[in-house]
Amino acid sequence: MNCLNCSNWSLKDSPLRVYGYGKCRALNADENPGRSFSSENVCRFNKFAQAPAETVAKREKVIG
Repeated sequence: MNCLNCSNWSLKDSPLRVYGYGKCRALNADENPGRSFSSENVCRFNKFAQAPAETVAKREKVIG
């Protein structure tokens, strides 16, 4: 249940995506501006939603 495998995690919106950090779409962006999470971060917000295998594979390819 880490960010890499969660459908709420997005590299697209993160300024730190080149370093493998993404944003959690389950959190309110207005309350948490600029907050990024690594792909290995374990969800502590009880908002984990399994991402499709294709999405996880694409993320792994981008991160390296």
